[in-house]
Amino acid sequence: MSEQTHSNNPDTSQARRRGKRGPRSDKPERILAFLQDYFTRYHYPPSVRDIVEGCNLSSTSVADYNLKILEREGHIRRDRERARTISLTQPVHSTRIEPSAASLSIPLLGSIAAGTRSLVPEGVDVEHAEAKLSVTSDMLAGREPERVFALTVRGNSMIDALIADNDTVILEDAQDISDGQMAAVWLRDENVCTLKRLYYEQDRVRLQPENPTMDPIFSDESNMVIQGRVVSVIRRPR
Repeated sequence: MSEQTHSNNPDTSQARRRGKRGPRSDKPERILAFLQDYFTRYHYPPSVRDIVEGCNLSSTSVADYNLKILEREGHIRRDRERARTISLTQPVHSTRIEPSAASLSIPLLGSIAAGTRSLVPEGVDVEHAEAKLSVTSDMLAGREPERVFALTVRGNSMIDALIADNDTVILEDAQDISDGQMAAVWLRDENVCTLKRLYYEQDRVRLQPENPTMDPIFSDESNMVIQGRVVSVIRRPR
């Protein structure tokens, strides 16, 4: 009796059963383009379900199979034991501000630490913005301009998220930060405002840098004041 074999590829199992290898699917390229656009708009990783919906895939297994291809080819990195851990190995195209296209002005409130726990005297104070920043509406990713502000990044703790020293982050005034999202957080006891990813762990919150040389910060939720959620990044020329 012959033994029937099964393909691990949801896209090509039928072709393999016929003994033929069909042409490569365009799904990996579609997913990579989706990831680049998602990071440009929101600057935190999508979930697998987001990828399924955004790329019109049939299932999470199809998404996972094609993510493995992108990972094997060196386009992405991810921790399969945790949710929302996909990162791109190459920077997405930088967002540039073209003066002719600028249509909105949002508060530029000063600096935020993305490195050591240095004090940021400005904090986040919309009423006393030190400057205004001209942006285009697409940089706000659909947010209301009245609820958006900008901060200049100081430090490199978020470098693996493609946010470097002297970049500018655009944030929305929001308190409902989901696991893995990036936010500006004021730590009361330390008297510091910092930019990190937030992970809720039982009775504490882990503020996770995106730099392998730096340790996370752990804090009680009562010690934290969420200042805003990152929606996009303006990268300065290197």
